[in-house]
Amino acid sequence: MKKFLIFVSVLLISLSAIAAENYSERFISSFSACEPYTERSTIKSGNEQVALTKLVQGVMDHKCIYKQVIMRPSVKDVTTCAFTKPMLEEIADAMKNETGEKFNVDFDTGKEVVKLYGLTKSQLIWTEYLNAEQVCKREIIPR
Repeated sequence: MKKFLIFVSVLLISLSAIAAENYSERFISSFSACEPYTERSTIKSGNEQVALTKLVQGVMDHKCIYKQVIMRPSVKDVTTCAFTKPMLEEIADAMKNETGEKFNVDFDTGKEVVKLYGLTKSQLIWTEYLNAEQVCKREIIPR
């Protein structure tokens, strides 16, 4: 039960980090081309400051390798993804053409359904891919 609560807590922090994050033009450009690039930021999640590192690592086995590291005082959440070209184009297109329209969704974590409010289209797409086991692998490391 304790592991499940840690998982849900980290998932919610991860989702709030995605929801609070804005994408720089340089990140979007590097991500679109799958060119190596690292971008760091600090966001507020609840009462905590959370460090977020986004790394576009380049192409391997015809897929774009992307790593996201979210550092909280209690855990390090590392998600590594291998995006196909169509996935990469879908995410990049959503980031480039963000309209600001907001979506409320019920997100199934596999263990429970979490309600997410006010996600933009790009944030919604990121959330779906970052939590798709066939695309991204997540490792939660206690600190």
